[in-house]
Amino acid sequence: MEWYLIVLRVRHLLVLISFALLWQGTLVAQSHRGDVVGSLSGSVHKYHGEFSDDMFGPGAALSLRYAALDRLWIEARCGLGEYRWKITDAKLARYAEYFGQSAQIGDLYPGSLTAIEAENESRLTTADLLVSYVLVDNIPASPFLTVGLGLVNTAPSNSSEHSALPNYEEGSYPHSVLSILIGGGVHIPISRSVGLLLRAERRFVFSEYLDDVAFNGMNDALSSFSIGFTYRFHESRSQDGCDSCYQMCCEERCSDNCEDECKNVNDCTRRCLDVMCICCSGDCAHCCAHCCCCCCCKDQNAGAAPTGGGDPTPAPPSPPGEPSSGGGPKPEPMEVPCPGGQHRECFGPPGFGICVDDGPPIGPEKIRWDLSRRLEDGSDLRETEGRWYRRQLMENGSYHVSKGLLPFEATECKECKEKLRLEKLQ
Repeated sequence: MEWYLIVLRVRHLLVLISFALLWQGTLVAQSHRGDVVGSLSGSVHKYHGEFSDDMFGPGAALSLRYAALDRLWIEARCGLGEYRWKITDAKLARYAEYFGQSAQIGDLYPGSLTAIEAENESRLTTADLLVSYVLVDNIPASPFLTVGLGLVNTAPSNSSEHSALPNYEEGSYPHSVLSILIGGGVHIPISRSVGLLLRAERRFVFSEYLDDVAFNGMNDALSSFSIGFTYRFHESRSQDGCDSCYQMCCEERCSDNCEDECKNVNDCTRRCLDVMCICCSGDCAHCCAHCCCCCCCKDQNAGAAPTGGGDPTPAPPSPPGEPSSGGGPKPEPMEVPCPGGQHRECFGPPGFGICVDDGPPIGPEKIRWDLSRRLEDGSDLRETEGRWYRRQLMENGSYHVSKGLLPFEATECKECKEKLRLEKLQ
């Protein structure tokens, strides 16, 4: 009957996992540095020792984890539960020193008022500090490995009366001991904030007395399997960096000096003046949903939108008194021109800017943000091999990365001063 119930629970679990995978669709279970995620899980525990058998005990755990890196989690967890084991005639005969000579179910333990019952159990209280590493990222489910250090408190007793077993009652061993955990699991997103968490762990306990006896000279252990739900305590940034803004018209929020801003750019991976935004496709209407900025870039040679995009939509008329892209007065050129393939972005003190590459960082090598330094505006700067990479956290929780040539320094920029002046007039 015990195994039948376990198989039934596993079948229900598989149904739940299948439902979660169908529900989550194209969501990507990608964690990001700085994520704070809580979880609530139910579990089953199995004890390993002198009296090992097929008994399981229930449990529950509450945890809070922090992503120190995109693929590295640090987690604090506490749990309550129990584990169980059977007392059979064979065990009574084998361990007569503990149960007494010719002992039977219903007798008392030698020197104790506790009755020998067919089942024993122990309360289990745990407090753990875990470190997990995500094996594969950017897929619908994140598999991970876990190691950790934990504190275990036990209280072995018989099952019906809940009377303490003799060695526990006499204080023959400490009730709280350290343990080492190893395990793994998988995290499956159900929505942007909620996920399904499956884990399996083995706990090596520095004690021989999980079952109140120490006959084989080896430490006891516990195995556990858990299923629970996670909740991200802040807005998750976009899964692939940007979405399609299908209801966004190209004319909305287009800068009036768009053509100047998009000089020497042959694709639609450019930004508006006021928002850093990378388009999702060549169609200028399909921009980051969080930014909803217009990708108004044009191929200066062809005079048309890039391949794969729709027809270019003209920018709205410029307000009176402001420069326009159609031949009106424009800002004076920058005092320090940027090299070819770069453009100016406002950064630093008011009226200053930096030279930034036209295209976003592309390549097989990942940027080591753990070696970056924090700038005054809160962005991260990584300097390596003659280039700099700057990562900005946007209002929607997503990151924007730009790059350029070293040294990283802001210089006076007349376009930035002009933009600042126009902002003050609005």
